[in-house]
Amino acid sequence: MKVLHVNEHLAHKGGVETYLFGLLPHLEEQGITPVVAYGDGEPALYGSVRHVPALGTAGFRAERQARSQMEKVLQDETPDLVHVHNVQNVGALQASLAYGPTVVTTHDYRWVCPANNFFHERPQSVCERTCGLGCFPTTLVKRCVTPRPQYAAYFYRRAKWGIEHAEDFARVIAPSEGAREKYEVSGFGEAAMSVLPYFCDLEPRGEPRPLPETPTITYLGRIASNKGHEYFIEALGEMPSTVRGRMVGSISDDVAQALLRLADRHGCADQLELHGWASRSEVIDLLDQTSVFIFPSLWPETLGIVGIEALSRGVPVVASDVGGVREWCREGDTGYPVSPREGMAIADRVEHLLSDKDRLRAFGRRGIELIRKKFRPQQHVDQLLRIYQRAQTPTHSDVSPCV
Repeated sequence: MKVLHVNEHLAHKGGVETYLFGLLPHLEEQGITPVVAYGDGEPALYGSVRHVPALGTAGFRAERQARSQMEKVLQDETPDLVHVHNVQNVGALQASLAYGPTVVTTHDYRWVCPANNFFHERPQSVCERTCGLGCFPTTLVKRCVTPRPQYAAYFYRRAKWGIEHAEDFARVIAPSEGAREKYEVSGFGEAAMSVLPYFCDLEPRGEPRPLPETPTITYLGRIASNKGHEYFIEALGEMPSTVRGRMVGSISDDVAQALLRLADRHGCADQLELHGWASRSEVIDLLDQTSVFIFPSLWPETLGIVGIEALSRGVPVVASDVGGVREWCREGDTGYPVSPREGMAIADRVEHLLSDKDRLRAFGRRGIELIRKKFRPQQHVDQLLRIYQRAQTPTHSDVSPCV
């Protein structure tokens, strides 16, 4: 079976790309022939790729370009199935649906939310609306969609198109029950959706790692308004000076200066270490040096890959209770979910864990067990192949979808 994977980026940029680069070799091992269509990135990162320049471009003119470019790729590659990941451009999906069976994974909420993430930047709160014209006045007050009119209009078009054409997809894959519920409330039909959690591509430890000599909390990810990094720093400022804080991610020189200024205001600049993006081997080393992993996100995460990576190394977690997070951050079992925007609550739960080494080890052991039971690659790939097979077997008499 040949599967054309469609993603805006072919680069190590975030969780979606971590998942995609991890998935492709596992599919190859099962006899699947993956080809990746991408808008921008580094073609040397994967063997069989097709460049679709308009794929990552928003706008009505770019939509026509992307559809034309995708039609050419589909004609040349003749895949048995198309698997769409993160793209902004509706034209790519129009071409795919017109071609044949198309599966989409909802890595975020772009097919039901113009802002992608149901997140209001100004009040730092989760949006509970469904997509409609009220999104435009809302963003003026609460700031979610870009203020640039031409792009805001197109992103609104993208979300409305997704809702209207939800039933045209052969299958819609949600990474968690929380993500599935959000899509269904927003207009996607229950019958079209499957829940398939991401997998952890890090090999779980046999036992939790030896506890670090210096108590250390770690944040790993992008520095962005919806990720809650400032509450990691606030929490660090509430902890004893013996606790170290480590932040790893999209940290440029300017971002580093801003983070250090924030840490200085919270009285913890001397406790904070900053690092840029880490390689996979470096991530393992960093997690093994971590006492408690912090996931302070503010938007309804579809799952949170870095959280399950921490558990695989036997590291307990304290995480915002948002989206699909409770599927791996289990109260009093693998960690503690806390309310978003609560730095003091994070600090309280971390200190509770650090106060008892036996508790730290027990939480770590149960985290490893959870990863082995629910989040291993083979489990994921087996279920994904069943979804692919189901997608290729029509269950009703269709005409070509109207796109």
